[in-house]
Amino acid sequence: MPNEPAVSFGFEAFWSTSYDAFPRFWDVWPRLIDSINSLIAPEYPRTNGLQKVILNLGILGATTLSEIATLVGNGLGQGAMKITRSMLELAINAEFLRTFPEHLDDFFDWGAVEGYRLMQFARAESPHSMGEYPDEFQKGIEQDFQRVKHRFELPGTKSGKQPRIRTGWCSVALDARAAKTGFQDEYKLIYPIGNKLLHATIGGMAMHAQHPVARFCRIAVPPSLEYCKLALLGAHTCGVKIITTVSKVMNQEPSPTLDVLTRDYRFAWENNGLDLKELATSER
Repeated sequence: MPNEPAVSFGFEAFWSTSYDAFPRFWDVWPRLIDSINSLIAPEYPRTNGLQKVILNLGILGATTLSEIATLVGNGLGQGAMKITRSMLELAINAEFLRTFPEHLDDFFDWGAVEGYRLMQFARAESPHSMGEYPDEFQKGIEQDFQRVKHRFELPGTKSGKQPRIRTGWCSVALDARAAKTGFQDEYKLIYPIGNKLLHATIGGMAMHAQHPVARFCRIAVPPSLEYCKLALLGAHTCGVKIITTVSKVMNQEPSPTLDVLTRDYRFAWENNGLDLKELATSER
């Protein structure tokens, strides 16, 4: 009796299809991972607050790259696009904090808002669970929130509504952050596609239909190459930019170098006549 695995993950039979579709990317992929690992793996003896944040965002970036590659390798391009949208925001935030470090305190202190909101949710929806947390712990969460909330409050309205807490850590909207950090094109092309898929709007569902010939039809069953190319291209673009940000903040040259990564990027995509804007337009 053959020794077959008891459990199978993904679509192993599709792996060669994915490789054959993007051979140049997969050929340079190891150097991209080696480069970001060369920046995030060392033990830096002394790091300031900004460096700590950027290093951790770099680690998240490396993990996200692996997630996208795994999904594309298994023909799950729509899922990969959802994560590419997340990677885009991560890369924008990293470069925004590097360029405008005066926003770093807001990035850190937003954790107090998130902790307070979670506690309030637990108190309302699962009050019996609050007994697991000492009163002193709950009091600390409350105090931390009260200490920072004035920085995140939006003004009240003329109709008498009380000030409320804004929805995100930064006072600058994500699209404006993208414009301030050189991510305008990536934002315009990746963000709306990823959002439609992430929120499963009717447009997002339609993006799962490989050949939408009818108004109402069932979505296609994976695996397929749909959106795989755009996810890889977007991830590769954001990956190189994250490496650039981490390199500048840590004052450390990656290995392979950014020059090598730039040549690899051109080899994988530009020399194939591919353009991020044209590709994204064709995928919509």
